[in-house]
Formats: sequence, C-alpha cells, structure tokens
Amino acid sequence: MSIPQNPDPTMPVPQSGPPPGGDPTVPVTPGGGDATIPVQPGYGGGTGGPGDPGGPVGPDDDDEDRRKLWLIAGGVLVLGLIVGVIIALLASGGGDDETASSSTSSSSSSTSSSTTASSSAATTTAATTPQGPQVNQFTVSQNPVSCPGTSNIVLTWTTQNAQSVTISIDNPNGPYGTYGPSSQQQVPFACGGGPGPTQHTYYLAANGANNQKATKQIQVTGNFPPATTTTSTTGP
Repeated sequence: MSIPQNPDPTMPVPQSGPPPGGDPTVPVTPGGGDATIPVQPGYGGGTGGPGDPGGPVGPDDDDEDRRKLWLIAGGVLVLGLIVGVIIALLASGGGDDETASSSTSSSSSSTSSSTTASSSAATTTAATTPQGPQVNQFTVSQNPVSCPGTSNIVLTWTTQNAQSVTISIDNPNGPYGTYGPSSQQQVPFACGGGPGPTQHTYYLAANGANNQKATKQIQVTGNFPPATTTTSTTGP
C-alpha cells in the first residue's frame, strides 16, 4: 500500500493513533497528579513542600532566629551595664560613709586615749609623789624634872608619812639618835650644878621622802629643892 504524499509541506503530518499524554490542550501534571491543581513553584511532589510540617527550614526562618538571639543578647548586656552602674554608685557612697565613720572612730579613740593617758599620768604622779611628813604627837614623861643629879626622861612621838625620826638635845643639828616613825625613847636630862633651875630643849625631826622634814620641840625644866636654913639658939 502506498502512502499518499503531503502536497503542502506547512501542514503537520497526521499521526496514527491518539497523541501521547491525552489532549494536547490540557497541561500535563508532573508525577501523574491532578491536572486541575496548579503546580507550586519549586515543588516537585516530594517532602518539604507546602503543608509539610517536617520540611527543612528556609533561609528566612534562620535570619529571624538570629535577629531574636541578637535582641536577647543586647537586652541582657544593657541590663548588666545598668546593674553595674547602680552597684558602683552604691559602693562609692558606702565607702564615703565608712571613711567618715573611720575618721570619727579614730578621733574618738585618740581623744579617749589622751584622756586615759592624762588620767593615768596624774594618778601615777600622785602615787609616786607622797605627801610630806607630819608630827602628830611629841610628849615627855615629866616636866619639870627634880634635880640635883642626873635624871632620865621618856620621849614619845607619833608621825605621819615619815620614814624615820631623829632626836636631838639642845642642838637641832647634833643628832642624839634615829628611831622609828612612831615610838618612844628614854633620854638623859642633866641637872647641872644648881642651885638655880636648869632647862634643856629636845628636838624631833620627822624624815620623809625626797629629804622632806617636819620638826617639833619640847623644853624641859629641872628644879632643885629650896635651900634649907639652920637657926641656932644660944643661951644667956
């Protein structure tokens, strides 16, 4: 059988049988899908397409996450700076108060130390500088003394703030003896040749610290008995 030749070369050659894919006026759906549903750009029918919650995250989502992280980091940094400034201000104010308190405490301590030192010095001076000696009592056992001859008398004394006493007879610079601060001592009384009365002076010197002295004296008189007269009677 011979095929008639196409007289017009511009006309399409008719094909035997139905065209592949059906009606050429209907768009072919990739993968055999519904031809009435438009194909989404970039979607090939696999996973990760529109409506797939498990698909990979796109570049826009990554940028959004980075912006959120930067905003959070910036907020934390600003908050840290504010807290640091507040702490610095509080620390500066507290240091001034502590310095003032320390200065006041040091001044009070110095004043207290000076007062205590002055008080201690005054107490020490009073304790190391004793009061001068005093003679409270100086007596003799008898006055006047009966003469003639040589008699003994007893001197008694009491003193205060004295370390010792010195007894002198008739001469305050010629000591007869040195005795205790409060005591008694028997001393001589010379009557002399008479017949008139005889006097002797007894000196007591209470010896204190630093050559301090307190003195007292007693004058003792010695009397002789009156002279007797003899009357003779002659007869006529």
